[in-house]
Amino acid sequence: MRHDDTRLGDRHCRAALAPGLTVVTKKLDTCFLKPAAVGPITARARVVEQTERDVVVRAELVDMRYIAVADATARLRILAKR
Repeated sequence: MRHDDTRLGDRHCRAALAPGLTVVTKKLDTCFLKPAAVGPITARARVVEQTERDVVVRAELVDMRYIAVADATARLRILAKR
């Protein structure tokens, strides 16, 4: 996962949205906690807040030893698909 990959919130939110809606990133805050071990990195994300217009997703990246190497908060705007 690249740092600029804002799909963090997009993928997780689309499953929770009604058909015909999508999200765009308003703000993405990322904190790199420690170097990751060589190997797979897994993202665990959850919706922590949602209104009619906005949704907040928090995520944690863990390495193959399940050690947190980064966390992020995405603030997203809910829009109708065009």
